[in-house]
Amino acid sequence: MATDDELLGDLAAALTPEDRTPPPDRIAALRAAAARRASSPVEPTTLSPRPRARSRRFLAVAAVAAAVAAGFAVGTVVVDDDASEDLLADGVVEFEATLVDPDGAPGATATGIRTGIGRTVQLRTDDLPILPTGELYELWFVGPGDAPREPNRISAGTFHPDEQGRSHVDLTAAVDPALYRELSITAEPGDGNPAPTGPEVLRATIAIDEP
Repeated sequence: MATDDELLGDLAAALTPEDRTPPPDRIAALRAAAARRASSPVEPTTLSPRPRARSRRFLAVAAVAAAVAAGFAVGTVVVDDDASEDLLADGVVEFEATLVDPDGAPGATATGIRTGIGRTVQLRTDDLPILPTGELYELWFVGPGDAPREPNRISAGTFHPDEQGRSHVDLTAAVDPALYRELSITAEPGDGNPAPTGPEVLRATIAIDEP
């Protein structure tokens, strides 16, 4: 039986003007060979795409994002020391206060800084007790007449101490300390209730120089 190449050669010869005509069976065989080639196209080669290498910057951003997400999940604000120094340099310090416990012992310091986005409080404490799981500390600006049934206070945010009881956090609140002259830290249940319901652990009066 003739190969395809032989049949194609015969087809080429048949198409060349000659004095003789190929027999009908040869022409039929050539047409069948051409049909077989047409019905069996060559499969295209598929190349697996090369994975794109992730840059170190991308991995670093992903790691920071994961860390920030974890921090917000527990209500902790992670403070960058350089950023805190920049905040002090760029903002206006409005007050410095020492928060004391019910026995009058110092428990935390707070520095109020006026910035372009409001007020930021740099809170520093080194010995707050670790709260049970699900509870958190909350810093409040307290105004005149504040009472459990009629609260007059604005939250500056929530936070957790680290394993050693230290809390070095920067909290931001849209509040005028000239109108809310008291600072209060309470221990709150993590129940989603924005109202103050937990006991007060530290308190301070804000002293502001009048213009």
